Parts: sequence; structure tokens; C-alpha cells
Amino acid sequence: MKSLLQKKDNRSKKIIALIDGEHYPEVTRDAVRLLKKYFSGTFLGIIFLGGTEKLILDDLEGYFKEKVYIINDLDSDFCSALEYFRPDIAYDLSDEPVVDYRIRMKIASFCMANECSYMGPDFLFNWEKRDIKISKKTLSIIGTGKRIGKTAISSYIAKLLSGENIDISILAMGRGGPGKPQIIRGNEDITAGYLLELNKKGLHASSDYIEDALLSRVTTIGCRRCGGGFAGKIFMTNLEEGARIAEKLDSELIIIEGSGASIPGVDTDATICVIGAFQDWDRLVGYLGIYRIMLADMIILTMCEKPLTDRDKLNILESRIKKYNPHADIIRTVFRPEPLSDIKGKKIFLGMTANPRMEHDIRDHLENKYGCRIVTASFNLSKRSVLRKDLAGSPDFDMILTELKAAAVDVLTEYASINKKGIAYIDNIPVIVGKKRDFKEKLIKLIKRGENIS
Repeated sequence: MKSLLQKKDNRSKKIIALIDGEHYPEVTRDAVRLLKKYFSGTFLGIIFLGGTEKLILDDLEGYFKEKVYIINDLDSDFCSALEYFRPDIAYDLSDEPVVDYRIRMKIASFCMANECSYMGPDFLFNWEKRDIKISKKTLSIIGTGKRIGKTAISSYIAKLLSGENIDISILAMGRGGPGKPQIIRGNEDITAGYLLELNKKGLHASSDYIEDALLSRVTTIGCRRCGGGFAGKIFMTNLEEGARIAEKLDSELIIIEGSGASIPGVDTDATICVIGAFQDWDRLVGYLGIYRIMLADMIILTMCEKPLTDRDKLNILESRIKKYNPHADIIRTVFRPEPLSDIKGKKIFLGMTANPRMEHDIRDHLENKYGCRIVTASFNLSKRSVLRKDLAGSPDFDMILTELKAAAVDVLTEYASINKKGIAYIDNIPVIVGKKRDFKEKLIKLIKRGENIS
């Protein structure tokens, strides 16, 4: 890290030191002096994180001859300390037991949310601007992981706002996206044959932008991405090329859809963060989920039902979210599968990526509402070899009903075509639960902040 501190382009940057009281004061003082010697820019001061084992000083500023901001509670004080100093880099000279890995990941989230890089002896979380600019109104929809319903939320929001006479397009990126950005117009007929043709061309026919187009019926632009860092940074993407295409469309609003926990590098007007209510809080903290929460203007919790979670866990999750982002609206949702074709009276092979614990509820919903009979429910849509075994071992069926994800085309749609079975696709509709049912009004208010959308 010495070479990074000594970089010439740091001359215009400002740094602070994070210290604790577990080091003997003289040791910490010498380390701060060495940091100032190495760093080619401006040293602003010190954030004291706590710990008193070896701290025998009452006047830290007098001892270090530097400004010192004392943290009493990390969650409530650290961001205030960053606002006080406004550094470009926070360099961590602390250690366990004052700062363990959970706390360090919290600090990383706080730094990134305040546009500050976070560095230590063997790590660097480098904050960079999201530098892709789009002149139209933009809304980013990001998430805290995969399989939390981000694409379902994006397509639902697109349909909802289209119903308000807002012209919308979706710019999506995915791990199976095309080498050159592809456009699917909202009026295109996306049939099983259309998807199989894409598959024959070597394209991932279940990519998110295709699912968006199928479900929302708005114009979508598909891009690719590879790699995803702790803070959502991407190694490779053609998103900027896709953004230039999106800018030329007639759309008033462009929805920028993230991929997994990766965050598109587009500077957007507003952000919605999607969180699976079943996700483990320590995992969210460990993978900079707090950073994503702090970016959000609205937070949508998905799968807010038993057996995936319960009311007490949801209340705890909401209270934790509000601790780090008290201003964001929090919306609770559950998903209900809606076939895009008539399945009444059909014997169904069901293919999904949902949690198998939801099988009973999904079966009941589809059979009771749509008059079908589920003969086999496979939740192995992302496991091709197991999915093929499920097909082979299934009782006879008339139709395959599947989400447009993973192996939906190359396995299930192709199987239906070869074996003369019907094929239908699922739209997972988010249903608002709890007290906040004014979702559409909140959404419109969010996207119309200081803008020119009619």
C-alpha cells in the first residue's frame, strides 16, 4: 500500500487516519507520522474509533497535534466524522478487538456512501464516480444479491408507470448478456420460437433484458457484464454503449437494472434497492449491503412471507434498514406467479428458481386461481442436469410452465418443442403487503423529483 499512498495523483487528495486505543499511543503517533510521510497529499486529521486498554491520554488532539474526531457509536457517529473532515481516503490503522471484520465492512459501506475510499495495510475499497451520464430521467434498480426478484420488480415498475402514460425503456445488464447491446422493441412478439432462434444463435435467451421485454412490453436494451466487487463495481461491461443507444430512444424515463449485487456505472436520478427478506443480515453487512441501502431512495423487500421469514424478523430487518437510511420508503412485497398464457385444465410441469419451501403455496395459487394441475414442480431451473432428470421422471403432462430464467429456453422450451408439449411463461407479480399500499404514488413522486416528466 506504500506505493499507492505515494502516487502522484494523490497530491490533490485528502486523507484521514482511523485509530484505536488498543495500540500504545506512542506506537499510533509514529504510525500516523509515517502515514503523513508516505502520503503525497493533505493530511486532515484522525478519527478515534474507541478502545481504552492502552490509552492513558485525555487530550488526544494535544498529544497527536492533529484534529481528532472521537467516535462514541460507530453507526451514528462515523458518517458525521466523514462529513466533518470530507476526506478522499480513510486509512485504517486500527485492529481487533476494536475493529473486527464486521465493523470493517460497515466502515467500508460508510466510506463508499460518502464518496470516500477506504484503505488499510493490505486492502483498498476504491470509491469511483458512476461516470456514465444519460440526459434523460433515470431510475436505477439495484439489489443485494441474486434471486431476490430484481427483474420482476423492474418489469412490474415499467408496466405500472407505462400505465401512467410515461414512455419507458429498460437498460439491463447480465452475466449472459450480448457482446453488442441488443434492442427488443416493446411491440415485438416474444414467442417460444423467437427464444429458440436466439438460443440457436448462441445468445442467452433467458437473459434479464429478454425477460424484461417479455413481462413489461416496453423497449429493452440488453448488455453484458463480468465480475462484481464488494461495492458492486464491474470489471467488464458494454453498458456505456447501451446507454448511448437508450439515449436515442423516445423514452422519457430509462430504468437502469443492476445484475446480482452489481451496480451499473450510470449516474441516475433516483435509486431503488431490492432486498430479499430472507437474506441473512450478517451477510448483507459483510458484502457492503449497508452501502447499497444508504444509496437508496426507496427499498423494496421481497418474499415477505412464511416460511421464508416472519413478522418479527421483518420488523427487525426494517428497524436495521432505518438505522442506516431513515429517509427511504420501505415497501414489503410477496410474489405471486401469473401465467402469460391460458393454462386452465392443463397438466403442468412447473419450472422455477424459487425456494423449494414455497412449493405448497405456489401449487395452491396456480391450481386454485388458474384451474390447472401441477403434476411436477421442479425448482432446479438453474441446475440443468437435475432439471433434465426432473423432466425424465415426471408423470405425463400437457404443458411446461416456467419462469424465463436460467435453463428455461435451452432445456424446457426446447423439450416442449421436440416433444410437442405446450409452453407458457410466468410473470412473478409483486403484491404489496402491510400498511404501505400507496406504492404507485410514492414511485411517481420519486421519479418526478425536480424533473420534466409530464
